[in-house]
Amino acid sequence: MKFIKTGLLTTLVSLFILGGCKNASTIGLDVDPTLDINSKLVDTSTVITKLIKQDTVVANGTAVSVLGYFKDPVFGTTTANMAFAFSLNSALNFGKTPILDSAILVLPFVGFYGDSINTNYTAEVRQLDETLYGEPTLAYYNNKKWKTKTTLIATKNFKANYKDSLTIQDIIVGKKDTVKRVVPQLRIKLDPTFITNNILKLDSVNLLNSKVFNALFKGLYVSLNKTSTTQNGGIFSFDTYTSGAARLDLFYKKPQANNVVDTVSTSLNINGNVGNAVSELSWDLSGTVVNSELLNASKNSTTLYLKGLSGTQLKVDFPYLNTIKNLGKNITINRAELVFTVVAGTETPYKPLKRLRIYRNDIAERPTFIADETPFDRRYLGPNFVGGFYNAIPKEYKINMTGYVQDLVSGRVKNYGTFVSPNDYTASNSPNFEISKTINVFNILGRTVTGGAASTNYKVKLKIYYTEQK
Repeated sequence: MKFIKTGLLTTLVSLFILGGCKNASTIGLDVDPTLDINSKLVDTSTVITKLIKQDTVVANGTAVSVLGYFKDPVFGTTTANMAFAFSLNSALNFGKTPILDSAILVLPFVGFYGDSINTNYTAEVRQLDETLYGEPTLAYYNNKKWKTKTTLIATKNFKANYKDSLTIQDIIVGKKDTVKRVVPQLRIKLDPTFITNNILKLDSVNLLNSKVFNALFKGLYVSLNKTSTTQNGGIFSFDTYTSGAARLDLFYKKPQANNVVDTVSTSLNINGNVGNAVSELSWDLSGTVVNSELLNASKNSTTLYLKGLSGTQLKVDFPYLNTIKNLGKNITINRAELVFTVVAGTETPYKPLKRLRIYRNDIAERPTFIADETPFDRRYLGPNFVGGFYNAIPKEYKINMTGYVQDLVSGRVKNYGTFVSPNDYTASNSPNFEISKTINVFNILGRTVTGGAASTNYKVKLKIYYTEQK
């Protein structure tokens, strides 16, 4: 944006870098040399960043479910397991003498983070030993430890081919079977005896609806064998939210008309949108620098370790932002950017997070989007223009928070807590446009190391561009 000097009007464009240490002499001024302006330098502001652990989150009703065993040399070990219940579209009838051909647990891949080349995985499936109630109003949290029966009903060795589509047999009742191409997915063949005894041979009264069936069958639990996971492992995400995407496919022989026996199929869907897919997450921080930083009593972190999957986030404070008022009575903030720089060497072998998000607490400590990302606010930019995306060339994240800084400086909004998170939050349906901390909480699998406000070489910066009418 260019400003033209005419007569008594001189337009001032300044960039203030508000450093994050107690000595606030690190604010800098960047000036466009093509502009004929007078410059000022003010150094009375500070940014404070503190690494904090995220709270436990609701782990059902999420867009994806996660499975993994990832030994990150910096962030420690993350373990993710999945528990499922099943939905019956209608009462099931397998006939008098069904003969099972196969039972396949289908889990469509969404994403992966970790070593996709050198690591092998073994998925294990067990029956739940407690009922998973698939109800939208019932919340299960990520730290819940699900009870399972000890008997393995399936194992599956696989690599991280999470982008490769598959060709499978397509069963067509009454016609010749054919083949079809399907989206990338993990397909786990379950023990036929277990399925026959626990599903096909059930009395029809136990197959009337989902609630009756799940009360008896309880559900399935999928985990990775830690011993057979090679190298550092990784984390997978699966589409368990879309109805019919994740499912248990049953292929069995059933007598048809004229005593013809044909193979037919039935699917029991995993409808995560109604709550019957739950992720169980644990994070072992023992002996890590992340744990040391979280336990550090200092209110200002030197290094920031940002981790998805309900890992860590940042609390950000601007204790002297009001001093911008001293720059003049007619100050207009044109742009305010919060900038995080990735610490050199930490972006390999694991790529940094694709994006960081900013939100604030309201007076009731409810997480809410800042003005720049709130649709009913006249300064709404939309999530893409708020930014926060990782730029690999300068190795940094820039978050546009112009409207929010204007609100803080003017006193229109009080800072009840400002946070920067890896989570890909969406808006709730509330009138205040509060943040929904459920559906997208497991969408982000990665991690990032940036400098904190107390860092020397990678200091967090708040850049403020403003003009003053004289």
